Amino acid sequence: MPTTPDLARPGGAGSDDGRLSLLDRLARSRLLSAVLGFSVVQRLLSPLRGDRAVHRFLRYSLVSGIAIVISQVTILVCTLVFGLSGIAANTIGALAATPASYELNRKWAWGKSGKSHLWREVVPFWALTVAGFLASTGTVEVADSMARSHHVHGIERSLAIMAASLFAWGVIWIVKFVIFNRLVFAGPELSRGGPEVRAAEPSSRPVPVPAPVVTPAPVVTPAPVAEPSATASLAANRPRR
Repeated sequence: MPTTPDLARPGGAGSDDGRLSLLDRLARSRLLSAVLGFSVVQRLLSPLRGDRAVHRFLRYSLVSGIAIVISQVTILVCTLVFGLSGIAANTIGALAATPASYELNRKWAWGKSGKSHLWREVVPFWALTVAGFLASTGTVEVADSMARSHHVHGIERSLAIMAASLFAWGVIWIVKFVIFNRLVFAGPELSRGGPEVRAAEPSSRPVPVPAPVVTPAPVVTPAPVAEPSATASLAANRPRR
């Protein structure tokens, strides 16, 4: 029978006061549990489990892909359907993708649980998001201005704005991972999938065996043999009467 992997740790953010976050609700939904329960899906997700930096990077990459889809679809709708400017569309796209990115990165990519720390996690995360937003806003404004000057409209203009935004976010993508892994979400907790994998798979590291303690044998020094004195030798050799 297929088993359901635990993607959202019980007791995570949003569950301390009896309320579940959106990520917890999705992870505990019957539809998602049924899909993730198939062995084929679990084999595809197996490279994402572990507590090493490479596993975190793979999960971080997948979360970034989800955030990109959310932001790019939002930008497309805002520019093509509502005719908003590039800056306005990029702002709405960043606001729509950031909450999901924070929840998935914190609880799934790095496996953090409990209540979020304001100054250690929330503020640095949003500071990096604002930095990426400012960079993407500049490139989006340049792309939008070039599109207007060349009389580019419709889907072509939307694609140009989307590409400019994606380029700016991609520049700081690696920098964000390093800061998340070293500072923002660094801690003693193992990332999602670490304890389960370690319990199921034997460790490949050799177990150090202590060297036997050899106690040297005591050295027995023979007692010195006393040599007979000259007087005793003469008395022994004197003939008896």
